[in-house]
Amino acid sequence: MDVAFVLIYAHLTPLKSKNLPEVVLLSYDIVIGGSGGQGVMSLVELLAECALREGRKVKVMKYKGLAQRGGSIKAFLRIGDVESPIVPLYSADLVVSLELAETLNVMEYVGNRTNVLIAEYRMPSVLNAMGIEKYPENIVDEFLHRGYYLLPAEKDLRENKLPVITLNTYMLGAISVMLHKLISDSTITEVLRGRLKRLLEENMKAYELGKRRMTEITRG
Repeated sequence: MDVAFVLIYAHLTPLKSKNLPEVVLLSYDIVIGGSGGQGVMSLVELLAECALREGRKVKVMKYKGLAQRGGSIKAFLRIGDVESPIVPLYSADLVVSLELAETLNVMEYVGNRTNVLIAEYRMPSVLNAMGIEKYPENIVDEFLHRGYYLLPAEKDLRENKLPVITLNTYMLGAISVMLHKLISDSTITEVLRGRLKRLLEENMKAYELGKRRMTEITRG
C-alpha cells in the first residue's frame, strides 16, 4: 500500500471541550474513509485548508493505496498541537465514511465519545462485482443501533438531480455542522468557492443540502 504524508503547521488556537469547557484539548481528530474516486483526499485537504485559515495547527496523513481502482482509502486530519499525524485507535473525535460498507474499515478508530457520520451510499468493490466477496448485509440497522448518524446521501443527491461527484461536498456540509465551533461556515464556503474549478453551483447546492440534512438529524 502506498502511503503519502502531508504535514502542515500553523498557529494554534486552544480547543475546548463542549462538555468540559475548562479543559483545553490537545487536538480534534478526524478519520475519513471511503472508496477510491470518491474524493476522500480532496475532502481532507479542503478541511485542512479551512482549519489553517482559522489559525489552527494541522497535520494530515493520507493512505492512498488503490485510490484509483475503487479500493479502500482513508485519511487522518488532526487539528491541534500534536506530534504525529496518525490518529490513535479508538480515539477519534469524528469518523466519516463516504460509503456504507467502507465504514467497517474505519471502525477501529471509533471510541466511546466518537461521532460517526455515514453516507448511505453503496459502491460495491471489485471483489463484490467478481463474486469473491459479498456486500455486507443488514449493516444499516447495526449502525443505527450503535447510534451512528446515517445520512441518506444517495437519495438526497438523486432527488435534487445532483451528480454523485458532489457526494464529498454533501458530506462536507454534514461535517460542518459537527465542526461549527472550530471552523466557521463562512470559511468553508470561501475555501470551496476558491478551490472548485467546475460544477461550482452543484457543489454548493450539495454542501447546503448535507448541512441541512445533518442539522435535521441532530435536532431529532
